[in-house]
Amino acid sequence: MDDNRIGDQVQRSVASATETGSNLAGKAQAAAAQAGSTIQSAVTETGKQVADVAAKTYQQGAHAAADYVSKQGAQAAEYVSKQGAQAAEYVKRNTAEQPWAALLIAGAIGYMLAYLIHGD
Repeated sequence: MDDNRIGDQVQRSVASATETGSNLAGKAQAAAAQAGSTIQSAVTETGKQVADVAAKTYQQGAHAAADYVSKQGAQAAEYVSKQGAQAAEYVKRNTAEQPWAALLIAGAIGYMLAYLIHGD
């Protein structure tokens, strides 16, 4: 009888251990699935944040480039305007000092333009 009782206790212990192992495996599987879901959510959120930062960086770069080009264009326009004013002043001064030479040059330029337009 003692052998039967010991055998029953061993069987119950094995069954209990198997059930406990099965429960632990189920809990481990559920925890792994939850961890996988959490990781997937974190990766998705991180991807969205990276995309947002990239878009903002692109916009900032575009604005910076536009500002730079605008400033360079304004500087170039100012330079050309100053050069044009200096050239106009030079022509005005030389025309006032030497009106006959200016008239002769203007006539020559007019003749060359008429020749180019009307040809032979």
